[in-house]
Amino acid sequence: MSPSSDSIQHKDLVLDALDSGIIILGGDHRVLTWNVWMERATDVAQATLIGRSIWDAFPALLDTRFGDAINDALDAGASSILTHSLHAKLLPLHLPDGRPLLHDLIIRPLSSQSGRHCLIQVKDVTVTVERERLLRERRDAKYRAVVDTAQDAIVTTDAGGTVQWMNSAAERTFGLASQDALGKDITHLLSPGGDVPWPRDLAALALRESSAQPVELTVERHDGTVLNLELSLARWQSENRNFVTGILRDVTERRRVRDALEQAVADKTVLLREINHRVKNSLQLVSGLLNLQMASLVDQSARSLLREASDRISAVARVHHRLYQTDRFRTLDFAAFLNEMRDDLIKASGERVCDIDLATEPLEVSIDHAAPLGLITNELITNAIKHRGADAAVIKITLECWPDGYALTVSDQGPGLPPGFDAAKSRTLGMRIVTALTRQIGGTMEIPPVARGATFRITVSGHQHSCTDPEDGAP
Repeated sequence: MSPSSDSIQHKDLVLDALDSGIIILGGDHRVLTWNVWMERATDVAQATLIGRSIWDAFPALLDTRFGDAINDALDAGASSILTHSLHAKLLPLHLPDGRPLLHDLIIRPLSSQSGRHCLIQVKDVTVTVERERLLRERRDAKYRAVVDTAQDAIVTTDAGGTVQWMNSAAERTFGLASQDALGKDITHLLSPGGDVPWPRDLAALALRESSAQPVELTVERHDGTVLNLELSLARWQSENRNFVTGILRDVTERRRVRDALEQAVADKTVLLREINHRVKNSLQLVSGLLNLQMASLVDQSARSLLREASDRISAVARVHHRLYQTDRFRTLDFAAFLNEMRDDLIKASGERVCDIDLATEPLEVSIDHAAPLGLITNELITNAIKHRGADAAVIKITLECWPDGYALTVSDQGPGLPPGFDAAKSRTLGMRIVTALTRQIGGTMEIPPVARGATFRITVSGHQHSCTDPEDGAP
């Protein structure tokens, strides 16, 4: 035996001992080497294939990526790696028990003195893939144990919106089995024939993720049932593919309760507005009856008393009139109330009788303080008009507000108060009303000395109020 033939025999023994397939093709695609591993994996013997074109054994692979890779190696000297996960049509190989043999191919050029050849190395990855599958199944089993028992519907789609997976809660929510939804567009679940806020590209998903806020949507199931769902989305990747998982919480009952509460609030608002309207009308009716009674009296003292009583009732009616006009029933815009009261009093008394100047800060007072403050202001103004003397009453009303309180000041330029005047000991009904109502709202009244006229300052601290401009919102 010659040294060269001995070397060839040793090479064949080495190739046959390898735990991988080895194929060497000539430039005309004829098989030059076909080791024993390939014989076992294909049931094609060396003797039947050596010297023949590989396409005689595998004609179906000629126009596949496998054929292109062989041409690249022979014609361009380029190497290729083909994996079972990316290429469906590789060599038809099998294990000893008949199961398909999963494999990867390394195809590279092989130069020799007789020209360019092609070396194909076949690597069995069945065990590796099976191990990865088992590990993945164990990992997925934990994941599914969590998500499949979740109360919320969970749906996963690819980046194009095609349903890839859904949990049991999703099947119950949409009344649709998984096999009827997988492979279909997400609109098949969320809005048959319509549009849904499900991102179809990475830019849309990034925009949705940046908001980090769930969105509410209304879904009509295939059986006609309407659901209100809250949708949260997240993007993730696997094997260089993008997926979108959405968690859909059924908020139909929550939405029903919310709508019922909103309707109840709306009904209460209408009711409170109607109550204030009727109270105002009733008070105006009483005031009108007093005015009718006053017109039939000859006694000027009695007429004056009835007029004062009518004015007090009208002051309370103004409060309810303001409450009827506003959407807030817990507070009253007292600055606006004072402006309305000033206009009414000037209109009733005449501009020659009184001149009322307002300097008010925005103030929202609680409804418990609104009527007493309105009566206090009315009493102080009417007293200033009543005791103005021969000249017109010049009155200034100041309304101040700070975080823990507010103050109402009424000043006039009239003849002033008698020496030693004590409001707490006054016998006049008007001053008794002012004193009693000031105590009722937890305030204090001061009568500071002034050069001319009289000044009354009512200060209230530690009570619910707001210095916010009504247009900026109020409690």
